[in-house]
Amino acid sequence: MPTARLQIYILFEGEATVHWNETRTTSVNGNTSSYTQPFRSKQRYLNTRSNVFGYGVLPAGTHTYNYCFLLPLDCPTSVVAQHGKISYEISLVINRHWRFNKVYKHPLTVVQTYNLNMSPQLLIPLVREEVKHFCCWPCSSGPVLSTLTIPFGGYAPGQKIHFTLEIDNQSSGYDLDGIEVKLKQNFLFEANSPYNKTREQENSLSQSCQEERVLRLSSKIINYTLAIPSVPPTSRTQCIIMVSYRVVVSLKMGSCHKDSVFEMPIVIGTIPLIQSARNPFNGVQRIPETQSTPAVTATELPPSYDNCNPPTFETATNFGERFIDMDVDEHNHTDDFIPRYPVYTNFAMPSAPPPPSEELDSQFVPVTSS
Repeated sequence: MPTARLQIYILFEGEATVHWNETRTTSVNGNTSSYTQPFRSKQRYLNTRSNVFGYGVLPAGTHTYNYCFLLPLDCPTSVVAQHGKISYEISLVINRHWRFNKVYKHPLTVVQTYNLNMSPQLLIPLVREEVKHFCCWPCSSGPVLSTLTIPFGGYAPGQKIHFTLEIDNQSSGYDLDGIEVKLKQNFLFEANSPYNKTREQENSLSQSCQEERVLRLSSKIINYTLAIPSVPPTSRTQCIIMVSYRVVVSLKMGSCHKDSVFEMPIVIGTIPLIQSARNPFNGVQRIPETQSTPAVTATELPPSYDNCNPPTFETATNFGERFIDMDVDEHNHTDDFIPRYPVYTNFAMPSAPPPPSEELDSQFVPVTSS
């Protein structure tokens, strides 16, 4: 039997895919019917091929080949959501003469580094004030004044957001029944076929519910903490799938009154602010006056991925239905893949830290894991 001739090459592909369906109704001669309108979009980031064995006869045995792909700096982070995904895959293709090709695919996680230390404006504390009035004139009561303060504008997965909520209930007839604070993740999907349209998906990442009652004509200061789980960083480059985050505060007004809800956007990066790791409770009062961004040595390096493991079942199933790409051959589906994101796990400082110095400052790097 003659030996088969073949060719072997490796593909490295990265793209974003968006797809969802909407139900439409139409009326013809008084008869109403419904149909499904699909919305789609696709964006390619890289498609690189590396030939590892030219067309010929491959002898029996074990063969090892080296290959290398250059990843563009503007590639967005891998994500999987309900209506789309940003995915990267390496495929080994064995092109066999007069026979079907053999294709072996392996999905990968790509994380676009977001060093928060390169954005000094994130050192400024975030402050949001909200005023809620009960009823209206002539039955109006005193307002409820709320002030949310977050020490920093940016954090990394694994950190905890320590913030303060000040409530001044100047109402003479109403008490506040409770407070709920959530960290929410928002996906914005953009389709361009059959026409441009956007759709959003919102996930609650962590929350803190307090049965804190703020009685009428009284005030209270409440300290909260929200943990940031393993999530992709905030999107910085334009893409058909954008990721953003915000902190949402709900004040339970009770007595059949609508809750007072206000929110504050926040940035999630991959490398935390040095100041937030050292002192998570206090930010700076102004942006440092410098002509350029301060040099950061050790923290410029991306976190280690050596200990990154797949997320737990609870994490993987927490955000509802995942995207299924119907345009891919059913034999080559990799829709069960969930991206992995590094998480910082060691932000503890010694009880008696040594005197601050430039050398120690440049060497402080939190430990990362999955």
